[in-house]
Amino acid sequence: MYKLGETDSPELVQKLSARLWKAKIPHQVVSKPGEGGDDESLSEIWLIREADLPLAVEILNAPETQKEAKGSGKSPLVASLSYAKVTWFFLIVCLIVAAITGLGKSIEFLSWLTIVPVEVRGAELYASTLGVTLSSGELWRIFTPALIHFGGLHLTFNLLWIWEFGRRIEVVDGGLRLTLVVIASAIISNLAQYFSGSILFGGMSGVIYALLGYMVVLDKLSSSPRYHLPTGIVVFMLVWLVLGYTQFTEALGMGSIANAAHTVGLFSGVGIAVLARLLFRS
Repeated sequence: MYKLGETDSPELVQKLSARLWKAKIPHQVVSKPGEGGDDESLSEIWLIREADLPLAVEILNAPETQKEAKGSGKSPLVASLSYAKVTWFFLIVCLIVAAITGLGKSIEFLSWLTIVPVEVRGAELYASTLGVTLSSGELWRIFTPALIHFGGLHLTFNLLWIWEFGRRIEVVDGGLRLTLVVIASAIISNLAQYFSGSILFGGMSGVIYALLGYMVVLDKLSSSPRYHLPTGIVVFMLVWLVLGYTQFTEALGMGSIANAAHTVGLFSGVGIAVLARLLFRS
């Protein structure tokens, strides 16, 4: 049994339950006393099958359901924080880093997060080497470039995809699995970008492509869809990956793209999915 959420609005739970049955999602509605001894009771919705979680969350987040939740004057059936805690954590950390670094403009703070320490002297940029950096114990640097974003558009674009992909994985596989995929893919894609010749780079893009590859492969290897990722999103992301190797993004004013991080990130997600399938077949 998997708890989808709770509400103190009988009308809302009745409508949502009807939508779940229409989608052929078996579930149970359980009533319990309200908090603090209130007269109003809470209704909990529990799903029978874990595989139904992604589709149930989509139904929950549908505009009509959210509109009914707000219009009822009751709290929404499920706040996103109840099922996407890890996803929210990474979003908030990226926002904090963006604020501290001035969206990549403050070299003083940025230098603590880049893959190697950097310093501006006059009009020139000086940087250490990865070997010296790691030998000095600054191991966090192989991950933290993923938290850096340069400009509002860069930040917004990446956070939207982290939200879209992260919550789907977290709902099905749990927060720990999502955390491991994010950390592993960030390290792999950051190292790939560094060895491609870049020093001052950042962003969650490599992780985003890893999450994409992870979901697509596990969906293909599973007997039934796990993440319900629309085909249009997959096609868009792959087209965007190809466009990164052209001058298209620079023409849009988005600057150069970390192509090595994107491509290696995608393949790292594929590899992690295959490994997860071998280790956790059940």
